[in-house]
Amino acid sequence: MCGLGLSWAAEATARGKVGVNGLIGIRTGYVTDSPEAWLAGHQAARGLMHAAAAVFAVMGILALVFDGTEGVLAVVAITGSLGVLALILAAASRANRAAGRVVAASGSEPAGKQH
Repeated sequence: MCGLGLSWAAEATARGKVGVNGLIGIRTGYVTDSPEAWLAGHQAARGLMHAAAAVFAVMGILALVFDGTEGVLAVVAITGSLGVLALILAAASRANRAAGRVVAASGSEPAGKQH
């Protein structure tokens, strides 16, 4: 279920169906500067977010397959969670760089705003 939710959020934000908000999406420095930066950032991060969603899905399947095998489930949970974390951090970094290019091209960065 987490994988499906993450995949939906990745698509909805990358397609512009969900704009800047306080609940869904990547909210790093440049990404929230404008609707254009938001869209560019999420489009850049889309692939990595889908990869993280796939890791969630694989973790769920493995949890069903190895039900009752605590040692295996612990390894799956820990390694899968670290994988998802790494992918989401990479996606956020990629999104911020793409959004930063949009902000720089527009010349509308507020003075003194730190990213």
